[in-house]
Amino acid sequence: MDRKTFLRYSIVFSAVYFFSTNGLAALPNLSINFLLKEKIGLTPSQMAYFQAVTILAWVVKPFWGFLSDSFPIFGYRRKSYLILTSVLAGLAWFSLGLIHHYSVGILLGLITVSYMAYAFQDVVTDGLMVEVGKPFNLTGKFQSIQWGAVYAAMILTALCGGYLSDLTRKGSVSHQSIFMGVSIFALLTAFISAFYIRESKHTPREAMEEADLKDVLKNKSLWLLAFFMFFWKFSPSVNAPFFYYAVDTLKFSGSFLGILQSTAAAAAFAGAILYGKYLAEYSIRKLLVFAVFASITMTLFDFIYFVPYFVAHSQTLKTIAFISRIPFGIVETVIHLSILNLAAKVSPRFAGGTVFALLMSFSNLGLMGSDVLGGFLFPILGFQPLILVSAFFTLLALPLIRFLSIHET
Repeated sequence: MDRKTFLRYSIVFSAVYFFSTNGLAALPNLSINFLLKEKIGLTPSQMAYFQAVTILAWVVKPFWGFLSDSFPIFGYRRKSYLILTSVLAGLAWFSLGLIHHYSVGILLGLITVSYMAYAFQDVVTDGLMVEVGKPFNLTGKFQSIQWGAVYAAMILTALCGGYLSDLTRKGSVSHQSIFMGVSIFALLTAFISAFYIRESKHTPREAMEEADLKDVLKNKSLWLLAFFMFFWKFSPSVNAPFFYYAVDTLKFSGSFLGILQSTAAAAAFAGAILYGKYLAEYSIRKLLVFAVFASITMTLFDFIYFVPYFVAHSQTLKTIAFISRIPFGIVETVIHLSILNLAAKVSPRFAGGTVFALLMSFSNLGLMGSDVLGGFLFPILGFQPLILVSAFFTLLALPLIRFLSIHET
């Protein structure tokens, strides 16, 4: 691939991910959490269920992949869908900006619609990444560019999101204005996609023939990887309970939570650079083994937030939380990109949207199940036993690594 083409696609991939739900579109997340907690009155379990429902958008990703791989719009399998989904996401956020009295149903409905659009957008982008990157063994490089852009956006989102959450709680800034601002980000994605993507036209028949999935879906190794990704993510979530614990017991403010997120994002950005430059061609199997034990360690580290001495000395605990975000952010990124690169390598070139989405949907299904099970178990077990349960489920992914069909390059 020549340098000009590489740069053009790098701009597309980085822009889509920069404005995605992992990037700037996550700006309202902390404010929404406080809205659900303080204004609407959801419990930790109810918030976990709320989050689980929104993840449904990412579970059905193979359907979006099949549509984009097999049914071009105006002859284009990628560009048209990227523009369409970006506009749809913008309309969902714009609609939220017009509402003045929020309910669980309204928030859940429109946020899920926007996530459906972003999930579709994500599938199309990944399909394009596999299609243009696999012939040149550039999937690892493109993954590091995509997620490097995400983490750069997360630094801004975390800082601004934490600050905005405090302002919305005081009434200085409205949720409506935040939602309106996010709608603009989606429209920028549509513009960039239309301007930079160069794509050959296909008839529906040609697209269906190139994206033949019959042999692909009979591949046992592919399904084994899918179940590995499911068990990898299926660790009963403590995210929603920890948010309540951090705010109510540890007295972490929205601004401080934003600082923690931005620190983790900065470390993750460094991890993306590290992976793209040094680890993209490293043994994936070795990285996966490292991933399991590193993830268990990071999960068990949460016990420190319950040590009476640290709970009584808030400033010390905040310092520990801040410092720990740096190595954890780097390690989590290396793990994340290793798994994504493996998924990209096993995806066929012209059916990349479907197959990559299938693998990611198993991962998201595990995440969704984690939120549901975590919400169910939290009132029964409490926070600390749930940490042990999560670490145990992560350990279950370890035996599957030896059976994965990994072709190192």
